[in-house]
Amino acid sequence: LPKGHARKLLPKYISPMKIIHVNPSTDTYTLELPKQLQEQCIHPTFHVNLLCHHEPNDNAMFPRHDAHVFYSEANTTTHITKAKWDSHTPWCYTGLKFLVKWSLGDSTWEPYLHCKDLEALDRYLELHGVEDPHQLPKHSQQDSAL
Repeated sequence: LPKGHARKLLPKYISPMKIIHVNPSTDTYTLELPKQLQEQCIHPTFHVNLLCHHEPNDNAMFPRHDAHVFYSEANTTTHITKAKWDSHTPWCYTGLKFLVKWSLGDSTWEPYLHCKDLEALDRYLELHGVEDPHQLPKHSQQDSAL
């Protein structure tokens, strides 16, 4: 939610989405989510009570009231603070996890595959003086916080 905006004035639903799968036994629909929502690990299956038919915004009554503006960058990374190798997995990228501090204030341990395209990972590697994540220390569970 951007600063200065009231939650009650935000659109309650996000643009129309393509239905990929219908499960009548559980009344659930699987949707084709936009890339921004997929990156935030939002599960694509929803109960029918959470969905509604799409009605486009009336730009005459509500100018500049586009849902994409408010939801597209809801949880972008600010920086990566730590890295650790999982001792229970073979030494490869699957065992490497990074502590990611998000702009909303929360922090989560994310696997390398979720972080490999982030600018924050490039900054983290540069600050540690390495070019490749394989060069990070494998034995240390507690890298220094940045």
